Amino acid sequence: MNIEFHYYALRYLARCAGFPESESAEIAISSQLVDECLAPWEIAGARGGAATHTEVTQNYLFWDEGVAAGIYRPFHFIPGVRDAASARRADGAASPGAVTPDSPLAREVLIAALRTKNLARIGIALHAYADSWAHQGFSADIEPQNALDPASPLPAVGHLQAFGAPDDPRRRWVDPRLAEGEREVDNAGRFAGAAGMIYRFLCAFRRKGFSDEAFVVERLAELWRRPAPPGDSAARASDYIIDLDLPPYEPEAWAREAGGTIAGLSARGPDPFAAGYNRLAWLKGAAMKASAAAGAARGWIPAERYRGSRFERWNEAAREHRAFCLSLFKERGSV
Repeated sequence: MNIEFHYYALRYLARCAGFPESESAEIAISSQLVDECLAPWEIAGARGGAATHTEVTQNYLFWDEGVAAGIYRPFHFIPGVRDAASARRADGAASPGAVTPDSPLAREVLIAALRTKNLARIGIALHAYADSWAHQGFSADIEPQNALDPASPLPAVGHLQAFGAPDDPRRRWVDPRLAEGEREVDNAGRFAGAAGMIYRFLCAFRRKGFSDEAFVVERLAELWRRPAPPGDSAARASDYIIDLDLPPYEPEAWAREAGGTIAGLSARGPDPFAAGYNRLAWLKGAAMKASAAAGAARGWIPAERYRGSRFERWNEAAREHRAFCLSLFKERGSV
């Protein structure tokens, strides 16, 4: 999914579930940051004098097995139920890592986060859980499982060959891997299913009933059924800002709040509508150079400003989420 769900829809759902505005914001920003943290920030002047780095939760160096294990699988492609994934495919075959919506592992990760009552951890887990709906049928690895076209020059990793289609709530697209009658994919329907389940989890957390679920989700579904407005990301965000009275997203706001200085020529943060599992970003030299594996940093944050900041809390939560997922996947035999 992209920012339309990970930030705007999630902030709306949290608010409808009864979270105060400040907590709704923390959950939604924590969710969107998962797609935004392509490169680490260097924490300058950290304890002991040695520089430390923030977490990377998205990356395009798909050929690195460490990226699949430590980034894609825990944050974007939680393994699902193999039999369920196989049943939908024309060839009846699916790998153990194939994602399925609302899978037991995805639920377990989300429930564990909710039990911590840590809003940053909850937002991160909600990102991974939501992606179980958008990324269904794909996996974190380079394997035939992910090939829409065996002749494609693009590697069969994640949903790279599907371009950005699975992540856009307003898209209809064709998945030729699926059985007849299921190949026409309506993302609005998929995303509405994710929104409904997330709303139930958030309401349960707040000890609030969800009898209004259909009304709450329908407001999002109606918006997703509209054609996307022409123009840049601000135009795409306008529907949420106007119709749902949501504040616009500010890229890298927490890093800047902690005193972050961006490296390079651009003082602007990444376009959040372009951030995420972008089909072409791996082709761009800038994206590769900005990766943790290439040794570059997004910028610098003074340690004294970083300590105790919301960005530090988010990074701690990201580390805890990754550690929990890796332990859980190993325990369940999913790695």
